Amino acid sequence: MRLSFSKLMAIPFGVLMMVISFMVFASTVSAHGYVNQPQSRALLCADGANYDCGPIIYEPQSLEAPGNFPIGGPPDGKIASANIFFELDEQTADRWAKVPMTSGPYTFEWTLTAAHATEKWDYYITKENWDPNAPLKRSDFEKFCTVNDNGERPPFTVNHDCVVPERTGYHVILAYWEVADTANAFYNVIDVNFDGGYVEPGNPGDPGTEDPPAWDANTTYLGGDRVTYNGAVYEAKWWTRNETPGEATVWQLVTSGAGVPNTFSSLLAW
Repeated sequence: MRLSFSKLMAIPFGVLMMVISFMVFASTVSAHGYVNQPQSRALLCADGANYDCGPIIYEPQSLEAPGNFPIGGPPDGKIASANIFFELDEQTADRWAKVPMTSGPYTFEWTLTAAHATEKWDYYITKENWDPNAPLKRSDFEKFCTVNDNGERPPFTVNHDCVVPERTGYHVILAYWEVADTANAFYNVIDVNFDGGYVEPGNPGDPGTEDPPAWDANTTYLGGDRVTYNGAVYEAKWWTRNETPGEATVWQLVTSGAGVPNTFSSLLAW
């Protein structure tokens, strides 16, 4: 969209700011993509192999955050989510499905839903002594492969031949795509099982036998998700974020602070 100076001056200031903001936004979100070989954590969420993933199931290509990793980028503990889709930051030894991997030559494949001029692609892997039950942090990773594009625009399917270091058991690979004409990059983590087969994610457990997690204003919840807040248990009726249980209609009281089922609410729901 091109506007002459005289036409710009005729637009009310508020509308002009909206037009400019839209043009800037459109130029910065045109690049999207995900790793599909091997399947990334986000893609396995979209495919239904991983459970309780939040809204990433609708857009596994959107893990975008500031670039210049590892100096810049998402903070430690938020790398897997790009500091946006926070469910992906949950990290235990059995939280996520794991895909088979073998050390040595390997071809990684990206699917781009919108190509973008690219600076480089980096691949990192967790170190031998990493803790699979702690949130991912920079110091967990070491880089093993770099492909420089020097500002070129890639095709919609991108392949990179790398050599994967020797590892055994469960490790996480971070695939990093740094675009050239914005300050942003894309972050895809891949849960892999070296020298073994595909591993199903751990059982979520029976929500009736253990306490749900405490409500977090920064976490996105979907319909059916349960949380604890001020000693009571609430269940989300639909998608919600930063809406306080007990104050927002999206939350339905399940048990009171004493742990007694909210029979009255259950009857109303029935």
